[in-house]
Amino acid sequence: MAPSLSATSEMNSRTNSAAAAPLWVLQDGSANAQTLLQRLQQLGYHVEVIQPAQLLTTEVTVVPLVVIVNETHEALLSEWWQQVSSYLRNSALLVSDSQALVQNHAHKFAYVASYHDLDDVLRLKIQLLTNQSCYRQQIVELKQALSWHKARVDREHQLVEHIFQNALSRNYLDYPHVNTYLTPVSKFNGDLCLIAPGPLGNLYMLMADFTGHGLAPATGALPLSQAFFAMSDRGVSVAEMVTEFNFRLNRLLPNDMFCAAILLELSANGERVTYWNGGMPAALVCDQAGTVLRRLDPQHMALGVLDDDDFDSRVTTFRAAPHSSIAMFTDGVIELLGHQQEFLGADALEKMLSQYPNTDRFNELVNELEHFRGETPLRDDLSLAILYCRPTGLGEVKPEPDVQSLPFKLTSELHPEQLRSIDPVSNLMAALSQLPLLRRHRTTIYLLLAEAFNNALEHGLLGLDSALKSQPEGFAQYYQQRADRLNALQHGRILVTIELQASTKQLKITVADSGDGFIAPPSEPCVRVATEQSYGRGIELLRQMTTDLQWNQAQREVSFTYSM
Repeated sequence: MAPSLSATSEMNSRTNSAAAAPLWVLQDGSANAQTLLQRLQQLGYHVEVIQPAQLLTTEVTVVPLVVIVNETHEALLSEWWQQVSSYLRNSALLVSDSQALVQNHAHKFAYVASYHDLDDVLRLKIQLLTNQSCYRQQIVELKQALSWHKARVDREHQLVEHIFQNALSRNYLDYPHVNTYLTPVSKFNGDLCLIAPGPLGNLYMLMADFTGHGLAPATGALPLSQAFFAMSDRGVSVAEMVTEFNFRLNRLLPNDMFCAAILLELSANGERVTYWNGGMPAALVCDQAGTVLRRLDPQHMALGVLDDDDFDSRVTTFRAAPHSSIAMFTDGVIELLGHQQEFLGADALEKMLSQYPNTDRFNELVNELEHFRGETPLRDDLSLAILYCRPTGLGEVKPEPDVQSLPFKLTSELHPEQLRSIDPVSNLMAALSQLPLLRRHRTTIYLLLAEAFNNALEHGLLGLDSALKSQPEGFAQYYQQRADRLNALQHGRILVTIELQASTKQLKITVADSGDGFIAPPSEPCVRVATEQSYGRGIELLRQMTTDLQWNQAQREVSFTYSM
């Protein structure tokens, strides 16, 4: 369609700018062509007559091309079309004295015109051709820039991927008693599954889910994995690990990013499990038939949220049933969108896990998940791991060397300022870990000492009520009260006494406080009821793992003996 003459006034205003513009001309040498060349020069264009061969080396140009052909030279036009058809189609204006020729070849050119068109019409079409050529040139430049940028991003991704591979090279994902299904949304996984052996035949396993997915959350995997593998080598307790993780991520992650995580330790004989769950879906402990025996519920805030003083590193320990397994997964699995646009949900996942409880049927479980999803694009990273509670086979625990340790007694008196500013349990453990006799027992000692200390602090000095945790928002309220009361605490003390009886290899721990203390629980049935609640498990833990457990309400102290 010919452009409207309503644009003539606009084009007149552009005459001065167009006058200096170059114009290429491909012409048949006829008298009409010479006449039109003169008209174009009079319109102010800088005309340059070229040959088709010059266009063969030109991909795109902002210089418009005018092709002038008389009716008698239509064969010449066909020859030019064979040589430079792409250029003529995109960047040329055909001008002829024959209406029939124009009609026959109009589809091959960007625009067409007649010798007899007014000067304003010619100028308008040339200007449109110039604009079109400019836009095309910009597109080419943008494509080149995009191609360069993509190549640069690909190279940077290769470098980052290389760094990740090196950082995770020690990850023990091929451990025979663990099955994993890890599927990221993008090239980089915002979920993390780490497995490492401990020095005593124990096994550590961490599943973490950073906010979001892709490269940004995946960067948190570097410091977390470094800390995980380094602390696994030293046999550090689960509580100490998560404390260090939180410390690092607090200083690394922006305010809008955090890391939900579950960390567990399996003993060398495969019978004892110690875990900490911060913000992850409840892991499922199942028996050999797929029946859910217990849920490892999240009892803490995610990593990277709370300050060091507010962070709660307390862990839970339980005895795993023979041939049981622990299924850990991120919320991406629960929120997996199916081909019918419905979410999988926790109940359906639990049903799938119960149908395929054994390690030799794990691939069937994965196929079931893939069938549910169909071709639906992933919305979040998927991470599912099942740990089968068996003897780890990671090396026998060597008998304790005959170390002639001297008996000792350590006493630490802590006042409100110290209770607010330091982590007393970690500091005490740092001192105890220097002793060879205690080093291999540090995980258990930490667990017992932390339980007794936190009872003295929270119930003795701060007067907190654990029953608050049974409410829907109870955990958040409980730890908010803990932080507020600790900040306001002006008087009081906690006295920790640790005594090693080297001859009998027994460690006696006494924790006393100057507060109201807490009532010693009954010795039998009600304690076991408490283990099914959201609180009270620590008392049962002390009963199971220590001897000579005593509460002295008058002196507001608890004492027990741990045999090594």
